[in-house]
Amino acid sequence: MGKARYRIGVDLGGTKLAAGVVDPEGNILGEAVTYDHRGLGEEAVLALMERNVDAALAQAGAGRADAKGVGVLFPGHIRWPEGVTLTTSNLPGFKGFPLRERMEARLGIPCLADNDANAQTLGEYRYGAGRGLDPLVFLTVSTGIGGGIVIDGKLYRGFTGTAGEFGHMIVDASGDGRCTCGNSGCLMGVASGLALPETARRLAGRLEREGACPDLPGGCSDFSALDGALLAAGCADENELCRAVVDEFARYLGIGMYNVFQVLNPRAIVLGGGLLNLPDYFFDAAASTCRGLAGPMMYDRLEIKRGALGGRAAILGAAALFEA
Repeated sequence: MGKARYRIGVDLGGTKLAAGVVDPEGNILGEAVTYDHRGLGEEAVLALMERNVDAALAQAGAGRADAKGVGVLFPGHIRWPEGVTLTTSNLPGFKGFPLRERMEARLGIPCLADNDANAQTLGEYRYGAGRGLDPLVFLTVSTGIGGGIVIDGKLYRGFTGTAGEFGHMIVDASGDGRCTCGNSGCLMGVASGLALPETARRLAGRLEREGACPDLPGGCSDFSALDGALLAAGCADENELCRAVVDEFARYLGIGMYNVFQVLNPRAIVLGGGLLNLPDYFFDAAASTCRGLAGPMMYDRLEIKRGALGGRAAILGAAALFEA
């Protein structure tokens, strides 16, 4: 086994902590996934990250000396390349925390730390649906909405490393959808998992006024229980309320992609995240809305694709930070 042949990707999320060992071809040779870091302080979380890195290396039959570097995904804003955390809503602490420096000191291996959506973007660009497509924009549509930008083969991070926050792009300035940032009408506030309960409640009222019966699937009356899985099940059963929610989300996502097209003129937009598990008409309607708004201004067809890596995007993207 050659020394420093492998790269390690670490996905630090609000509930999941994963580490994987990646070979030069993009294969994950060893992986450790745990869920026991929630609510812990910074150093305690780093200790568990170190544990998972060693467990993944052991599964791959490797040691720390075999690792070229460790890429860490952080669920929030992080200053690049210093790797100092700026903001996060998923973890206690981690404000102004030197994540890159502390992990490097613990492991004795070069470390890079970046925003989670940035690294997922890099994963899809290197190994997934975005391979060979440049410029590329990646959008993850899940509980929240984030994204990343690749230009000339490299991530574009902006001045402080926070570029690509497409979820905070305002798509309905007069709308009521309140975002976690405090503004109304952000894409994340009107077309993400966080927006599901309030959107369903509002659309149920509209359908009721129109004489329809806006029940959730299975007779559920608790709008706060609505998540992506229940929404998808309702669409499969042709539930009128679920279909109305998906139609609205697709329209707003299409508006968001249209804005991305006008500002960045990418060759392709790749969509990932849990809400892409909705029926095909969600993806199709969003793409159609984007292209319809662009009309004759879209001189060359913008490719809009589903992500190909799924849950592997995080670890592969984190590991690919050492190629970026």
